[in-house]
Amino acid sequence: MLLVLGCALAFSLADIFRKLLAAWMRPVPLLFGLAAGMAPFFIAWHLQQGFSWPGSEYWLPGLSSTLINVGANLAFIEAVRRSPLSLTIPLLSLTPVFTTLLAIPLLGEVPESRQWLGIGAVVVGAFWLNFGRGIPSIVDAWRAFLREPGSRLMVGVALMWSLAMPLDKMAVTVAGPSFHGIVLNVGVALALIVMATASGRLSELRDLRHRPGLLLFGVLLSVGALALQLLAIRVVWVGLVETLKRGIGSFLALLWGRLIFSEHLEPQRFVAVALMGLGVALILV
Repeated sequence: MLLVLGCALAFSLADIFRKLLAAWMRPVPLLFGLAAGMAPFFIAWHLQQGFSWPGSEYWLPGLSSTLINVGANLAFIEAVRRSPLSLTIPLLSLTPVFTTLLAIPLLGEVPESRQWLGIGAVVVGAFWLNFGRGIPSIVDAWRAFLREPGSRLMVGVALMWSLAMPLDKMAVTVAGPSFHGIVLNVGVALALIVMATASGRLSELRDLRHRPGLLLFGVLLSVGALALQLLAIRVVWVGLVETLKRGIGSFLALLWGRLIFSEHLEPQRFVAVALMGLGVALILV
């Protein structure tokens, strides 16, 4: 549980720096800078453990997760390009449900009734928190899903990221988190280079010259977040990791938004956080 808590905190802090960097960098160079910057740390971690190649059983889940992460990141960029953030980002709250359902056939991890209730509470609270205007916005979300191409694409993103986590667990069980971290980050970085070259957008990587200090902090926090997540899923069910990460991360996002970005907090958001806290408690008790 400490690994999950650390993972949620690190991802939440990394999101602050990604938000700040997004004002100076376009999405492709930002994603490339983070992935390419993280890779050396995982290489050093693996070398410290004594570099070794995994068996053949690693490559199917390892490379599948890498390709899914590439596709999910690119689809995420396209989704927010096509439709408003307010109608797309809340749909990522579906990831705990998708992850839990996919873990049943892939890993044999079946939550108890109490944990299903907790997962449901976290998902409903996350929707409410992100929309911030109560039940009528859920109706708006469904209408947006039918109308907005970006919303439908974002559901695909949630499904892809949910599928990646069980595959990550299968991969780290065989090869360990350090080697899988190398494959994930090198794979994403190479895929982005190929995509930028093919689309004639390689010059966008010049954005990496902006705010190198912020980028370094973003890389360090992202390394910690991914490392803790890969360590956590070896000993905790992936559906519970994703749910706890979503619930704790949403609360921290609310806190950071108020303290750092002076964002206004509607009263119903506190109710949403309380509902998510109840969900987390049901899972942990």
